[in-house]
Amino acid sequence: MVFDDYKHEEIEQQILEFWKNKKIVEKLREKNKKGRKWSFLQGPPYTSGRIHLGHAWNYALKDMALRYKRSKGFNVWDRNGYDVHGLPTAHKVMAKHNMKTKEEIEKFGIDKFIKECEDYSKEMAAFMDNDFKRIGCTIDYVNPYMALTNDYMEGEWWMIKEAWKKDRIYLGEKVMTWCAGCETAVAKHECEYKVLEEDSIFLKFPVKKKNNKDYNKDKNKNNNKNKNNKEFLIIWTTTPWTIPFNLAIMVNPELDYVKAKVDDEVWIVGKGLVGPLVQSVVGKSLTILEEFKGKELEGLGYLHPWENDISKYKELKKEHPNVHTVILSEEYVDFSAGSGLVHCAPGCGPEDQEVGRKYDIPPFNSLNEKGEFDQQTGKKFIGLTAKADDQKFIEELDKAGALIATTKVEHDYPTCWRCHNPVIFRTTKQWFFKIEDLRDAMISENQKVNWIPKTQAFDAWTANLKDNSITRQRFWGTPVPLWKCNNKECDYIDVIGSIKELKEKAGKVPKNLHRPWIDDVVWKCKKCSDVMRRIPDILDVWIDSGTASWNCFYYPAKNNYFKDFFPADLILEATEQVRLWFSMLSICSQLAMGKNSYKNVYMHGMLRDIGGQKMSKSLGNIISPYELIDKYGADCLRYYMCQTNSGKDISFSWDECKTKSRSLQVLWNIHKLLINLSKENKINPFKLDGKIIENVMDVEEKYIISRLNSTIKEVTELFENYRLDETIIPLEELFLELSRTYIQMIRDKSSVGDDQDKEVCVYTIAHVLLELIKMFSIVSPFICEAIYLNLKNEFGLGEESISHYLWPKLVNKKIDISLEKQISIAKNVIQSALNSREKAKLGLRWPVKELVIISRDEETINSIEILRDIIKKQTNVKSISVLESLPGIKINLKPDFGKIGPVYGKLSTEIITKLTIDSPETILGHFDKENCYKFKLGNEKVNITQDMIIIERDVPKLYQEAEFRNGFVYLNTERTEELESEGFAREIMRNVQSLRKKAGMEKLDRIVLFLKTNKEMKTGLDKFKAEIEEKVGAEKMEISFVNPVKKHQHNGEFKVKNEKFAVWFDKI
Repeated sequence: MVFDDYKHEEIEQQILEFWKNKKIVEKLREKNKKGRKWSFLQGPPYTSGRIHLGHAWNYALKDMALRYKRSKGFNVWDRNGYDVHGLPTAHKVMAKHNMKTKEEIEKFGIDKFIKECEDYSKEMAAFMDNDFKRIGCTIDYVNPYMALTNDYMEGEWWMIKEAWKKDRIYLGEKVMTWCAGCETAVAKHECEYKVLEEDSIFLKFPVKKKNNKDYNKDKNKNNNKNKNNKEFLIIWTTTPWTIPFNLAIMVNPELDYVKAKVDDEVWIVGKGLVGPLVQSVVGKSLTILEEFKGKELEGLGYLHPWENDISKYKELKKEHPNVHTVILSEEYVDFSAGSGLVHCAPGCGPEDQEVGRKYDIPPFNSLNEKGEFDQQTGKKFIGLTAKADDQKFIEELDKAGALIATTKVEHDYPTCWRCHNPVIFRTTKQWFFKIEDLRDAMISENQKVNWIPKTQAFDAWTANLKDNSITRQRFWGTPVPLWKCNNKECDYIDVIGSIKELKEKAGKVPKNLHRPWIDDVVWKCKKCSDVMRRIPDILDVWIDSGTASWNCFYYPAKNNYFKDFFPADLILEATEQVRLWFSMLSICSQLAMGKNSYKNVYMHGMLRDIGGQKMSKSLGNIISPYELIDKYGADCLRYYMCQTNSGKDISFSWDECKTKSRSLQVLWNIHKLLINLSKENKINPFKLDGKIIENVMDVEEKYIISRLNSTIKEVTELFENYRLDETIIPLEELFLELSRTYIQMIRDKSSVGDDQDKEVCVYTIAHVLLELIKMFSIVSPFICEAIYLNLKNEFGLGEESISHYLWPKLVNKKIDISLEKQISIAKNVIQSALNSREKAKLGLRWPVKELVIISRDEETINSIEILRDIIKKQTNVKSISVLESLPGIKINLKPDFGKIGPVYGKLSTEIITKLTIDSPETILGHFDKENCYKFKLGNEKVNITQDMIIIERDVPKLYQEAEFRNGFVYLNTERTEELESEGFAREIMRNVQSLRKKAGMEKLDRIVLFLKTNKEMKTGLDKFKAEIEEKVGAEKMEISFVNPVKKHQHNGEFKVKNEKFAVWFDKI
C-alpha cells in the first residue's frame, strides 16, 4: 500500500480497511496477552444514536491512553460499554407509536414495548460503534457491556443484596424531585439547573387573633394604634403551585422583623426588606409601628386564603396542631430576597420537610404521577398541573385577595436531565440507599485516587451527599430485586442477589429478567405461606453505570477477570461526572465492597463554541464530528481536541483546526523528503550502522537526537502520570523542529555534501521520524500508519503496523540540555535577523555583508560563538560580529505617565523629572541587572519597572535593527555588486529548479543549460557558474547575452528585480 499525497479522506478510509482486514488491533492484543495487566473502565455513553463532537473528544482521549499502554506491552482490559435503560430510549419507542402515558404503554403491551427498547438500544450501539471506529478508537467492541443483558442485571442485584445485608436499604416517605413528563422520581444528581425567568409573588396571609394571647399583649404604646387594623404575614414564593400545600410560615428567630402600617392594614415583614418591598415593589408608603425578633412570632396562627376550599386542612390541624402557624428556621430563612417570611410546604421540598418534621407538620402533597391536583386540594384545583398552571394559581390568589404583587425573577431551577423540563416535588414512598453515614469513608477512599486535574470537587460533593432514592416508576430498566409478601399483615421481604438464588426460590427463571416477565415470578412466603410478589419498580438508571466497575468483568458470576483487573487503573470522563458517574461508582462499590473502584481519574471539560457558549441544538451552534472529519480528517480532530487542558472547556475554533491540519502536512512532507533523499542517493537509512553514523554526526544531528530523547523522556513521564493533554505539544514541537530547524540546517549538506554527509542526514531524519511516529500514532494514528506503510514499502521495515512497535527507548546519555539551550538561543537570533531582513525588504536568497549581534549575556555570547557557522548559513550573512554595543545608536527614554501615575499619584511629577535628568545608560543598566530601577525621593521608595518607560532607539541608516530575548541584531544593509550577483545567482537556481519540475524531471536527472542575460549581469554571474550548475543538476552550462544557436527541449523566461532572464535546457 503506497500513499503519494496527503489526502486524509482517502488515507483514513484505506487505513481503516487495512486495520480491519489485517486484524491489526487483534494481533496486538494477542502479542501482549502475557504482559502486565492494566484496566480501563469505560464510562458508558447513552445509546442515543450518532455521536456528537463531545463523544469524539472523549473517545479520542481514551484511545490515547489505550494505545500508549499497549505500546508499553501491557495486557489492556478495555471492554466497551453502553448505557441503555431509562427514558430517552423509552421516549423514542413511545414516540414511534404515538404513546404519551404509562397507561398507553400497558395497553400496547409491556412485553412488546421492552422488546422494541432492546432492539433500538442494540441498533444505536452498532451505529455508535462505527462512529467511534471512524475516529480511530481501538477500544474492545467485540462484546460491549450493556445493562439489558441478564448477566449485567444480575451484577446489579448482587450489589442490592450486599447493601440489604448491611442494612443499607430502606423504604422511606420523602419529598422527591419529580418529572411529571417522565412520570418518575428524579434524584438530586440527575437534575440539571437552568436559569429560568418566572413569576414570583408576594402574598398576605391574615393573622389569626384567636388563641394568640401572648402575641396580642401590648408590647409598647404603638399597639394601641394597631388594635383595629387587620394584621397580615407577608410571604414571597417563586412556586405559586405549591400554595395549596402550604402548612406553615418560617421566620428566622434571630433576625429583626417589624409591623408596618400600609393603608389600613398592618404587615409583618423582615426589617431589612420592608422598605424595598412596600415602597419599591408595591409602591405604597408605610409607617413602622413596632420592631421585634423573629422568635417572638413562633406559634402565631394564620388563615390560609383557601381555608374554606381545601377541607384537608381541618383534618391535618386536628392531628397536627402546628399546621398554619409560624415556625422558626435559622438555616433556611434570610433577608437576601423576598419578605423575610418563607412559605413552607413540607410536601414540596426537602428543606421544608426537614423543618416541618421538627414541628410535627406532615409532608402534605397529593399530586399524581403526572403532576396533577386531585380532590384532596378541593374542586377548584382538580385537573390543574403543577408548575405548568402557575398563572391559574396566581389568578385564584388574586381573587381571594391574597395577592400583593407579582414580579419577574431569574433563578436557578432544577430540570430533568432526560426531557429537560422543569421538575416539581412530590411526596412519595421510595426505596433508598442509606449512605449519609458513609460519606467520611468515601472521602477517605478518595484520598487514594489520583485526579487529573487535581481537584477537591469530589470531596465537596460527597460531603453533602444525601440518601439516594434507587427506585423509579417506569418499565424500561433493571427490575428491583425485592419480593414482598402479598399479606399486608406479614409484609415479609426477600431480596434476590443472583439468578441462582431466584431459581432456588421460585423454581424457574425467565429468559429475560426485564418486566413483564420477571413480574410473573412468585413463590410462597416462608413466614405466612402467602404469595411473594416483586415490587413493580425498576432501579435508577445510574445504578446501571454505577455497577460497571465489576459488571464489566462479569463479576460476581465469574471471578478471574475481576481478580486480575479490579480496581480500574483509569476512568476518563467530563468534569460534570463528579456528581454523576464518578459519585455512583464510589457509592455502589462502597456499598458492595467497602472500597473504591478506580485508581486514576482524568477529566476533560465541556464543548463550547468560539464565543464560549455551550453547544446546543437550540442555539444552532452544534458541530457534527463528521463536519470536522470531512474537512480536516479524524487525525486533526484528535490532534486538535485532545491537547485542551484537562478539566477545561474547549471553545471550538475552525481556525485552530486548520492550523493543526497544516502541521500534519508538515509531518507528511518530512517523510516524503526522506524517501526522495534516500532514492536520490541510493541509501536505505534503516540498514545503515547507527553506531558508525553517530560517531561522525555534526552539532545539528546531535541537537535533534537530543531533542528526540528529551521528548521521549518528557512524554513518557506525562503519559505515566496520565497527563494526556500535555503529551501532544512536545510531540508537535519535535516534528516541527525536525522540519524547520534540522532539515533547514542540512539543506546544503544533504544536497551537495559528500556521501558520508548524505548518509548522516538521511539516517538522522529516518531515525527521528520513526521514533516520532511510534509516539505520535497515539495521537493521530491514520497519518502515522500511512507514513509507516510508505516507509515499510520503500525500505522493507519489519513490523506489519506502526502500532506493533514498542514505545521508543530513552537513551539518557544522548540528551544534551546545554546544546538544546544553545540552539534555542541561536534560533532566537536567526529569527530576529530574518525579521530585520523583512523590514529591509531583503529576501533570504540575497546575501548580506554583516550581522552585528549586541548582547551582554554570557550564555548568549557563548552560544553564538559555538553556532556561528549555523547562524551564518541560516541568515545568509558573510560575517558575524558580537559586540557589547554598536556605535552611533542614540537611545531616548520617555516616562509613561499613564503607567506611573496610577501607582505613585502626586509623586509622579517628581519621579518623571528625575527620570528625565538621569542618563538612559544608568536606567537601562539597572533594568539589565535588576529588571527595575530603584531610588528614593525624600522618604518615599520608588520602584520603576521597564513597562513604565517608553524606549525610543535611533539607529544609523546603514543598519536594520531587531530585538531578541537577550540583545539586539543589526543587519548591515549595504549592497555591493558581488552581493547582488550572488543574490541573482540564487534566484536563478530557484527559477531553474521550478522549470525543471514543470518539465516533469526527477531530481537525479542531469541537464544541459543555456542562460541568456545582459552583458553586465553575465560578468557578475560567471563567478557563480559552478555553484549554479551544482544546484540545478547541470552537466554543462553556458551564460550568454544572445539566444542559443541550437533548439532545446525546454525553455522558459522569468524576471528578478526587473532583470529579464531566459533559459533553455535539455535532459541528458
